[in-house]
Amino acid sequence: MKCISFILIFVLTFQLKAQNADCSNALLLEDTIYHSEAITGFGKHKEFDGNHLDDKKLFEEEANSIWYVVDITADGVFTFDIITENENDDWDFLLYKNQPMICKKLKEKTLKPIRSNLSRSPITGLSLDAEDDFVSAGINNNYSKAVNVEKGEQYVLIVNNPKTQGGKHTLVLHLPKEPEEKPEDVKPVQPKNTTLFKMKILDAKTKKPVIGSASIDGLKRLIVDLENVSDYEHIVSKKNRNVNIEAYAKGYMLMSKEYKVSKTKSKYRAEVLLEKIEAGKKVNLPQIQFFGDQFKLLPSAKPSLNSLLMFMKSNPTISVEIGGHVNGPGERNTKRYKELSYNRAYAVKADLVKNGIAKERIDFKGYGNSQMLYPEPKSLYQESANRRVEIKIISE
Repeated sequence: MKCISFILIFVLTFQLKAQNADCSNALLLEDTIYHSEAITGFGKHKEFDGNHLDDKKLFEEEANSIWYVVDITADGVFTFDIITENENDDWDFLLYKNQPMICKKLKEKTLKPIRSNLSRSPITGLSLDAEDDFVSAGINNNYSKAVNVEKGEQYVLIVNNPKTQGGKHTLVLHLPKEPEEKPEDVKPVQPKNTTLFKMKILDAKTKKPVIGSASIDGLKRLIVDLENVSDYEHIVSKKNRNVNIEAYAKGYMLMSKEYKVSKTKSKYRAEVLLEKIEAGKKVNLPQIQFFGDQFKLLPSAKPSLNSLLMFMKSNPTISVEIGGHVNGPGERNTKRYKELSYNRAYAVKADLVKNGIAKERIDFKGYGNSQMLYPEPKSLYQESANRRVEIKIISE
């Protein structure tokens, strides 16, 4: 009996070590695909216990877990899939950015994950299409939002099966890769008399890539619409171009900016800097224009209206004020100006409501000519800039 007990203790101890079930014994992944063994127990230490079921950022209890460490070898976007064939399995995960004393901080509950997914599902992970950083327990979205990463960083991934012992899964990492350098003799040659236009969507503060959507007018005959991208490039014929870019992302302000591409440039880089959403911030949408002295929208306003619509849908918790403005230099802010700007703001609200945005999320005001960007306009451009629609964040 002593011999049998010793063997059982040895086997159990070996399983726990092989399973890498503790923070101090996390498995450093050396490949992008890992097939786990049967996962049973939580190792020598139960790092997560006694947490509330409604907490999106912590396991209620660590039950059957495995800990991984992921090395990041290039800048870009990180996603992964946790896949099992047993539909009765329920795999949850927490993702932390690695740092000194991480195990101690986890034990003391002073460190929060950057991503989690506690939904009831045998398949989970991070994806480009997901919108939420953290997903709570229950029948919810089984994927969480992708992570922007930098070369040299490490991440700690804890995968837990709260209900079933002995489950197995396959972890598939989708890591960013360094661009391959092509031999000189096979490098593509940019045609003469062309400009290589490059766009990057970045966080305005950190200058890190942001996954977002963009509408580009002025590169091609038709507007270029992009979704879930952080960069874009296109070769165009050399000529002076006014390229207007409108971009947005979840958690970030909508941005509209014109870039002047000179015909003398063989390469042009447009940095689209997105600011985090904050109450009180404004964005000017100069492409939303109206027929003269009317509140009927011009057909050319449609792309900007669509960008505003998608911005509102991507950030469903925000409320905005639509401000209408007119060009009236040197004149009193008359009732006619106020009513015209009011009706123009209402026309934009009506378009949003018609396309599915709740009217309670949208306030609107007409400012007439009281807030002109150019009180004494010197050009048609400045007059047009005064005749604008502004969007202000009321609440996040």
